[in-house]
Amino acid sequence: MADAVAAEALSALRAAVLGLLPAAVPDGLTRRLRVQARAVLLLGMGGYVGQHVEPSAALHGRRVAARIELDVDGGNDADAADYAATLSGQILGSTRREFVQSGIQRIRGVDATGARALAFDIDFEYVPVPVTGEGVITELALGSYANVTPYRTRGVADFGGASLVLLADPLADFVPATDPLAAPAAAWSASAAPPAALVQTAASIGGPLDLSAPDKAGAHLLWRPQGVALNLARFVFGLSFTSAGPDGIGIVFAHRAGDEYFYYLASARNGYQLFGRRRPSGFQTLASGGGGFVTALPQRLVLTAFDQTLSAEIDGQRSLTVMLALPPGSGEIGLFTHGNDTARFTAGRLMELVAV
Repeated sequence: MADAVAAEALSALRAAVLGLLPAAVPDGLTRRLRVQARAVLLLGMGGYVGQHVEPSAALHGRRVAARIELDVDGGNDADAADYAATLSGQILGSTRREFVQSGIQRIRGVDATGARALAFDIDFEYVPVPVTGEGVITELALGSYANVTPYRTRGVADFGGASLVLLADPLADFVPATDPLAAPAAAWSASAAPPAALVQTAASIGGPLDLSAPDKAGAHLLWRPQGVALNLARFVFGLSFTSAGPDGIGIVFAHRAGDEYFYYLASARNGYQLFGRRRPSGFQTLASGGGGFVTALPQRLVLTAFDQTLSAEIDGQRSLTVMLALPPGSGEIGLFTHGNDTARFTAGRLMELVAV
């Protein structure tokens, strides 16, 4: 079945690029624009990025990676070269604000060496605004997540930064917390700057950034949908996030107190992933491995916990697994940062794993 939103995204990308170019074309010259899509990916969780308030409807989006080629035809070579240089300057001279407002997240690999040609790679995000309302979403796909557990999934809650920023109190369903050994205190808020997200702007940290010690005290944001503390022993928790900085981003779970919880953490700076446990007596490494995340790019983290298995995926690739049963009674779940003051969590989806 054709992806209608993807088709719209490609048309919107073409319009966004044309919007960066001067409308007038010198006499005797023409220009041709080609958009060569290299990948069209789902934004958020299975394409869902939040809920539009008025009208009430789901927001779905796509991320497009494409190669853009601009050719100048007609006229003499000197005039064509001058016009190609003008187009290059117009594109590269656009401000970050202009890019973001048009959905363009990044332009790179600009090739302006040809007298009549200009080419570059582009990352583009498209989230169409609904014009009519719809019912409340009760089921939401996890995109590339494959449920290989012996349980079926049941939706518990989801959030999207685009909808949270429209609320009078965006953090009404969340409880900020800081590990007693971390400083400074966590500074959580909701930011409307594209892409809208829950953000952490304090570099809360306790313990080293690398794996020289398991101590990873940091900032937590416990998720309590409709004010209810979650307590799930078997679950799937998916997050979409970006981070301009390279330090720790992850998930805290089975959280019982500020000094008693489990956690998953990924670091771009030191290239690792880590499952750990925090007790009042100290920190313990449960499993670690290479990898981490990539800065400045939207990514999706999925944590699965069932029976005696904890596993993590980043962008659909199984990255770290540990065989361990969560303690009876489990505890709360939420967002986690370690020394990272640029973390942006754009969407989240929590599902419980229940017996078939």
